[in-house]
Amino acid sequence: MDYGVSLNKEEAAKVLKHFDRDGNGQVDFNEFIRSIRGEPNAARKAVIRQAYNKLDVNKDGKVTLEDVSKIYNVQGHPEVVSGRKSQEQVFVEFMSLWDTQKKDAIVTFDEFVEYYSDISAGIDDDAYFTAVLTAAWKL
Repeated sequence: MDYGVSLNKEEAAKVLKHFDRDGNGQVDFNEFIRSIRGEPNAARKAVIRQAYNKLDVNKDGKVTLEDVSKIYNVQGHPEVVSGRKSQEQVFVEFMSLWDTQKKDAIVTFDEFVEYYSDISAGIDDDAYFTAVLTAAWKL
């Protein structure tokens, strides 16, 4: 309205549906940017695949708690050390970043791409995006 765009309720609902990727009735900054920028290009998807493959320890096409436990050591995590959370609880929280489409403690490649698509949308340069994932995942 501030910019002279007036929509009826039906039109506004369509716009909201387009931008509101998680269906919570609100559009956050990442959802907006991702809708404008679109999906990651092939180069970005390739580095996302490399990171996913590192997580998928047994190479069965899905990341489970068992896979994550082989590469992510939570014994020194403050919540585990203090006894507030079990190692499994910390693993589940870690995986919940990516386990978004179906909450089943299994992270599919599509879910992993979904997570990194939001990050990708906020990074203009392909080389910088690659550097971020390469450093984060020690690729």
